[in-house]
Amino acid sequence: MLFKRLLTAALLIPLVFLGTLNLNNDYFTLALALIVALGAWEYCQLIQIKHTALKLAYSLLVALAAVFAGLCEEVLMPIITLSCVWWLFNIVWIALYPKYSCCWYSGWSVRLTNGFFIFVPMLSALAALQRQNSELVLLLLVLIWSADSGAFFVGRAIGKHKLSPRVSPRKTIEGAIGGIIAALGVMLLYVFILTEGATSKQYLIYAFLALLVAIASIVGDLFESLFKRISNIKDSGNLLPGHGGIFDRIDSLTAAAPIFYLAYELLI
Repeated sequence: MLFKRLLTAALLIPLVFLGTLNLNNDYFTLALALIVALGAWEYCQLIQIKHTALKLAYSLLVALAAVFAGLCEEVLMPIITLSCVWWLFNIVWIALYPKYSCCWYSGWSVRLTNGFFIFVPMLSALAALQRQNSELVLLLLVLIWSADSGAFFVGRAIGKHKLSPRVSPRKTIEGAIGGIIAALGVMLLYVFILTEGATSKQYLIYAFLALLVAIASIVGDLFESLFKRISNIKDSGNLLPGHGGIFDRIDSLTAAAPIFYLAYELLI
């Protein structure tokens, strides 16, 4: 499993870097729309939409809404701000699970709306970051990957105390701390190498930004795990060997992207 995970990552990471750096913003947004459509298709399985026509219609609708939001700068900040508030409510749901699950999951309107909140702000934030500076997208991705890897290896090595046993029994507090430290290390290295004459204040701001991204990535991961727990499904799909589905691979990004964008705009 670890070999498949590493092999898949080795094949995908160069494509992600090349696409982010070389595609113009319109093509980049369309590439993201394909990922969003695939993620929304897998999300349908988690919310018990089984009819193929309905899954296709919902996936296309989410992707089209995401493209519109990604290309229309006038709606960007309202969508991002509302998304960040929505993620704060999700933290409460994760912490209290399984309490109040009937309020969040039983109604179709809530389940369908959640899908838009999961995918649309993510694409909007990534498109806006790439439009501003494609290197910011790569920085965000590297932070998430480092947090994920740090949590994985530290959790396997010394993890004992469960982070959220009712939602994701395999995640540990030690792993989460390892992921946060890894993200902080990557961010401080980034500032040291690429920001000439960085002040102590700049280091603190960037470190805080890395902390937000690491925590958001954990929340995004747990939120998808919550849906899988309710649906009694192990993986959202099987498209990526060693990683599961597309949604399994971008779950951290769904929360981290809008939070990173908003924090970056406010702090830097």
